[in-house]
Amino acid sequence: MRVERDKVVTIEYRMMDAKNELVDSSDYSDPLSFIQGRETVFPAIEKRIEGCQVGDRREFVLEAEEAYGPRNEALIRVIPRDRFNYDGKLEAGMTFSAGAPTNRKPVTVIEVDEDQITVDANHPLAGESLKVDLIVVDVREAIEKELADGMVQEMTDIYTREAAAEERNSTAYSVLVKGPV
Repeated sequence: MRVERDKVVTIEYRMMDAKNELVDSSDYSDPLSFIQGRETVFPAIEKRIEGCQVGDRREFVLEAEEAYGPRNEALIRVIPRDRFNYDGKLEAGMTFSAGAPTNRKPVTVIEVDEDQITVDANHPLAGESLKVDLIVVDVREAIEKELADGMVQEMTDIYTREAAAEERNSTAYSVLVKGPV
């Protein structure tokens, strides 16, 4: 089966920055599964694996615009210290969540002084190119529920649902017989 729109695709991958430092990987976790064409991974990755089959390997570079985007200097803000809601010791490099309760985004503290705190709301990899090395480990048809909600189901959940449906179907037409046969 080939990778194409609305198929569930599972990949193992490694992403390195321009300095060849590992920034993300499936090495110590489960492979990544997604529905092709739904942009739950970078669209540039979907484009580069379109038509691949299980076992195909791809190595490529995602330019910053294809990954986390360019750095945006407007996302660097200086906040008066008395408006920063944190009582502990602040240090550069600390990460916090900021914004409206329904739209929280991570911000990184980049500078601290007595009166103000400078934060950066850019993704830490914004402006960076990423080297990607991936292998397609599975391609399958998406089930209706996955296509409806865009979320890949765990195979154990699918098997459990299928077994329950089979059980319902097999007992739905059974007839209870009383007495000797």
